[in-house]
Amino acid sequence: MTHYLIEFRFFGKAKHELKDLIWGLDRKFRLGHARRHRPVPHITLAGPFYTKDEKRLISDFEELCAKQPIMAFKVKGFGTFDDTRVVFIDIEPDETLNKFRWELSKKLSNYCSLTQYDLERKFSFHATIAMKLRWDKFNKIKEYIETKPEPEFTHFVMRVTLIKNSKILREHDFFLRRSLSRREAKSRLILSESYERLENFVQKMDRVGGVLSRGSKF
Repeated sequence: MTHYLIEFRFFGKAKHELKDLIWGLDRKFRLGHARRHRPVPHITLAGPFYTKDEKRLISDFEELCAKQPIMAFKVKGFGTFDDTRVVFIDIEPDETLNKFRWELSKKLSNYCSLTQYDLERKFSFHATIAMKLRWDKFNKIKEYIETKPEPEFTHFVMRVTLIKNSKILREHDFFLRRSLSRREAKSRLILSESYERLENFVQKMDRVGGVLSRGSKF
């Protein structure tokens, strides 16, 4: 069965730091996850879900993204879901990101098989760093992260990605204000243009005293 996801993928320095953290946990506790699946640090906004109307899904995704202003969030340390034995980075979204996630849920729920988590207004934004753990390793990792400095920085939502069976179907770039195909999303040239727009945006916010730009990492 075809599965879809909508997610934000970390980029720049934040991406590399989170990948190092995931690889570090994998090696230290011999999890074997990162060796089987290349880690892509991300925040899931919807899914996995199924739909019979991919054309409508792409249209709604692009329409909703096109309406959004620049969104941001704060990384606020570590957290765990004890019932499912998941270790994650805690995320505090700004109001625009929080609203965007909810608009996605309402729009897609009419024809997509969303999870119960996606259908709830209150949503736990997070970036998973270890999952599918045995109880003994889960408890050891919980103890370990309590000794680690907690990550804390601001990150801007440069792109949101629509995934089909683990591959990019569409990606929306909020700084270029356009939808990208899989090929365009993987283009280093286009990505460099995105970074340039992002850097200009952050510099402009700094000049006007923007709070979100302080402590940002990209």
